[in-house]
Amino acid sequence: MRFNKLIICFFICHSVLSLTAQIRSDRYHNFPSENRLQLNGYIGPLVAISNVEGNVSIDLGATGGFLINKNFFVGLYGQNMITKVPRYDLATIGFPTYTDGEVRMVHVGGVIGYIHNPEKEIHWGVSSSEGVGILSLYAKNPVATGTEKIYDDRIYIIIPKLFVEANMTKWFKVNVSAGYRFIGKVNSVYINQNQEEIPTFYKSDYTKPEFSVSLLFGAFGIRSGLID
Repeated sequence: MRFNKLIICFFICHSVLSLTAQIRSDRYHNFPSENRLQLNGYIGPLVAISNVEGNVSIDLGATGGFLINKNFFVGLYGQNMITKVPRYDLATIGFPTYTDGEVRMVHVGGVIGYIHNPEKEIHWGVSSSEGVGILSLYAKNPVATGTEKIYDDRIYIIIPKLFVEANMTKWFKVNVSAGYRFIGKVNSVYINQNQEEIPTFYKSDYTKPEFSVSLLFGAFGIRSGLID
């Protein structure tokens, strides 16, 4: 599972770098004037902290994209929750003999945003991430050895953010953001003997504030940074 997440992150990185090289090569032929469209690329790892089912959660991921005339950007992101979020109500949702329940979450999507005064060493901006993901519940099977997935649900995520960036050098900057993670409808339910529908996941357990730090590397179209 973790290997699959690494593949996703590698794909994001490879796609951004390849497209950046292609576009930077083409634009010198197509935009000879000084007023040509300026398109640059960036890429980097990110760490996000939030709350899942009352527990502190930490995500690791990657993001990458393109800067348009320094002020606007569009890109991709991927996040995988690495902390263990325990689940104890397995009997309530139809697995009374299973133990060691654990919630897992992964999501990928797109990012758009605006940067105010990007030439300043410290500046601010706004962004929005829109993605899809999988919310899963794993538990230990009392008969078979090991842990198995007993429920999963596709989720839709929107995370509007306000961020502050520091231009460390002309090719490296640090992005610190605060946002709110909105989760779309979750559909997984367990129907008990009384024909009552018991949700496996509650949307309110995942619709929470999120804070993140990204280390971004690329061509930002700036002359210098704090440590240049």
